[in-house]
Amino acid sequence: ATPGPSVATARRVAATLGAAHATVAQAQAEWQQAQDAAAARAARPTTPSSDGNGSSGGAATGTPPSCRTTYNGPPFYTSPATDGGDGSNGKLPPSALTAVSWDVDPRGTPYYLRNDATAALERLNVAFRARFGHDLDLDLTYRDYATQVAMREALGTIAAVPGTSSHGTGLAMDVPELPCEYGWGTPQREWLVANGPSYGWVVPSWARQNGSNPEYWHFEYRG
Repeated sequence: ATPGPSVATARRVAATLGAAHATVAQAQAEWQQAQDAAAARAARPTTPSSDGNGSSGGAATGTPPSCRTTYNGPPFYTSPATDGGDGSNGKLPPSALTAVSWDVDPRGTPYYLRNDATAALERLNVAFRARFGHDLDLDLTYRDYATQVAMREALGTIAAVPGTSSHGTGLAMDVPELPCEYGWGTPQREWLVANGPSYGWVVPSWARQNGSNPEYWHFEYRG
């Protein structure tokens, strides 16, 4: 046998391994960047506040909740608009979406929402910044169909059935899964729950603390 095919095969394997190592290194770097950003947000001091129900938030208990993220799955990112999208769930075209003005995700992708939802969130953020001294932190917004499929495969029934996610409509946002900053009873979450409806942003019943799938980080635009 001649050595030609073996050499060619070795080169292809080496090239494949090199590409795989590069992909892993990039993913690790992006994950570390996200973790560093989360740690920086968690380190920001919070100020106890009171909402209409008299809740003073977690800072008033004297024992701050853990700042460790409650998410332990693989990293996912917000999605850009879907070129040629037909307007269905997870396939929204660029004309249907607008990026928020103050933030991008760890990959540099803008946080897109449906045009009217972004306009309302911009107004909400102005009020949030006036109250807390910093912009509202975002984690995920629009989620295209391919991302919904990947999340369902990775997370199982915790993730929505592809094509049914509220994120796929451009009408949902997640704040970071940091219990010390946006978790149950924290000043930021209590403020968002109390003031968000004035701007069309609410917590769906299923995501509430006593709901069927509690998610303190999830909010939806209802107009």
